[in-house]
Amino acid sequence: METIDWKEMLVFQQELHQFSRAMLGHQQKQFLTSAERELLAWVYLETVECTPLHLSKMSGMKKEAVSRCLKGLYEKECIQKIKSATDERSYSLFLTEKGEQELKRDYSIMLQAFYDLYRVMGEDFRKLFSLISEANREMLTRTEQQRSDQNEIL
Repeated sequence: METIDWKEMLVFQQELHQFSRAMLGHQQKQFLTSAERELLAWVYLETVECTPLHLSKMSGMKKEAVSRCLKGLYEKECIQKIKSATDERSYSLFLTEKGEQELKRDYSIMLQAFYDLYRVMGEDFRKLFSLISEANREMLTRTEQQRSDQNEIL
């Protein structure tokens, strides 16, 4: 595999930032912050028991940021917490009816840029997001390995 010059890599970084801003920078309702909306979507889509730690791993957000967002979502009555039967410090998260309504209300705004891009790109859109998913899995694996290595040092 050839190496990439740092200037070319910088261009890739800027392209990714520009893409992210274009796709995510659309007008959003103010009831939920973008981070709260992201976590709410993860809770909605998750098929396994959803815990704050699991959300942190899946979203890539730091535990402290997840905790702040979950506090806001709980206060806005968008999620409910169910304590674990085996560990009283642990709890699972579930979407409330209000949380699902808020997510559905915003999803057309949130996803419009994606639908527009899909109409333009066709099946290349699926290829693009397949590659993005692959990259996300790789980065998640590396992050988990780095955390594991740091814990071994401590």
